[in-house]
Amino acid sequence: MALQLRAVRDHRPSANNQQHVNMKHLNTFLLLATSVCMAPSAVHAQMEYYVASSFGSRFNDINDNGLAVSGGGYFDFPTLTWTDIEAEATSTESINNDGDVAGSMFLDEANFILQPAVRRNGVWQPIGWFPASNPQESSFTTYSISPNGVWVTGQMSIGCCDFGTFRYNTETEVLTEIFSPDYVAVAGYFVTDDGTIGGWADDEPAGGTRRIPVYITPELEIVQVAPDLPEVGVNAVNAINASSVMVGDFDNKPFLYDRNTDSFTTFEIPDGYIAATFTSISDDGIAVGYAQNFGEFGSLVRETLIYHPDLGDQPVFLKDILQQNGVDINAPTGRMGTAIAISPNGQYIAGWDDQAPFSANGWVVYLDDLLLGTGVRESEGFTLSISPNPARDRIHIASSEQLGTVSVIDLNGQVVMQEAWRTTAGVLDISKLAPGVYIVRATTKESSYTTRMVKD
Repeated sequence: MALQLRAVRDHRPSANNQQHVNMKHLNTFLLLATSVCMAPSAVHAQMEYYVASSFGSRFNDINDNGLAVSGGGYFDFPTLTWTDIEAEATSTESINNDGDVAGSMFLDEANFILQPAVRRNGVWQPIGWFPASNPQESSFTTYSISPNGVWVTGQMSIGCCDFGTFRYNTETEVLTEIFSPDYVAVAGYFVTDDGTIGGWADDEPAGGTRRIPVYITPELEIVQVAPDLPEVGVNAVNAINASSVMVGDFDNKPFLYDRNTDSFTTFEIPDGYIAATFTSISDDGIAVGYAQNFGEFGSLVRETLIYHPDLGDQPVFLKDILQQNGVDINAPTGRMGTAIAISPNGQYIAGWDDQAPFSANGWVVYLDDLLLGTGVRESEGFTLSISPNPARDRIHIASSEQLGTVSVIDLNGQVVMQEAWRTTAGVLDISKLAPGVYIVRATTKESSYTTRMVKD
C-alpha cells in the first residue's frame, strides 16, 4: 500500500554555526535539487521517506530511535520535530542510541576558535587540542562517538599540515594523538566500543596521495584491511558494526571486510557511474552508501546505494527499493543523493539530496520489516521460521512446504554452509560458525526464501 503524500512544514531551526562541512570526501559538489516532504505516521507500519525543506539541513547521523543530527540541530523522525543544538555547541556530527553526541564547541568565541567536544548525559564537555597544536593555525574534524559513549574520534593537525587521528576517552578524559612514522597522515572516521578506529592512512608514494583503508586497534596498531595496496588515491574504512564487519571504498569500489574471517570483498560500480562507496553498516549487515558520476558542467552527482545479501549479490539503488514498496522519492533529478548513515538496528537511513553538502536538504528513510526477514518469513501462504534466533549451536528450521536446499550465507555473500533437505523441518548445526549475522536461504520447488539469523 503506497503512502499518501502531504506537505509538512519544516520547523528546522537556523544553524547557528555550520562552519564545518564535515564530510569524508570534501571535494564533492552536487547538482541543485528541490525537495518534497513525506510525513511518517507516529507508529511506523511501512517504509517512509522525509525530506527537509531548509537550506543546509543535511543529516550527519541517526540512531535507533530515529533521532538525527544535522549540523545545527536535532531532528526526531517519529514526531517530525526539530530542536536547536545547545547554545554552547557549534556543530553535531555523530549520535549514539543513548543520545551522546560528538561535535564541536568554542575554545575562544571572540576569535572564533573551535575545539572538538562531546555531549554525555545532556552536558557538553570540551575535548581540547593536542599539546603541540596551535589552535590558531591547526585544524580538526570530529567524526564519531562509540555506541557506548566512551570514545570519540576524528582528525586533528599539528600546525597546518601534519594530520593525525585523535581518540578521546570520555571517562578518563584522556586525549590520545595517533601518528605513525610509516604514514604522512592518519584519519579516524568511526570508533567502536573497545576503541577500535576505522579510517585511512596515507603513505604518500612517489607521485602524490595514496590513502589506504585501515583500522587502528585499541593498542594503536594501524592495520591495512585490503590484501593489496590501492591504485587510486582516496580509500577508507568508513564504518564498523558490532560484528566487526567494516565497510568503505577501495579503488573506487565499495567493500566489506570481516575482521573475524579476514575476508575482503569488493563490489561492482553500478552502470553509468565512475565510483561507489559504502559509508555505513548496521549491526544486521545492511550497508548504505552512494555511487558517483560527473553531471552537467563537470559537477559531481550521487545516487544512494543499499546492500544486503537478502537483496542480491550487488548493491542496488535505494530509490528502487522504496518505489517497489510504494514510496516515490519525487526528486526532480531522479536521484536521492547521498546516504551517510544507517542506524545500528538497520531501520533508519539518513543523508541529503543531490546538492552540495553545505546547501543540501537532509532526508531520512524508515525501513520496515519488509526489507529483510526477522526470523519468520511469509509469502503467499508460505512460512519459514528459525528458532532460537539468536542461537549459539543449533537452529531449528520449519516451513510450510518441503525444502530442497538450506544454505547459510555470510554478509560478504559467501555460502558458508549448505545442506540438501527433503523435509519441512530440521536442525542445522551452526556451532563452527563465527559469531555474527547470517542469511539463511531455503529453496522449495517453486522459489527460494531468505531470513536473517544471528550467531552468538
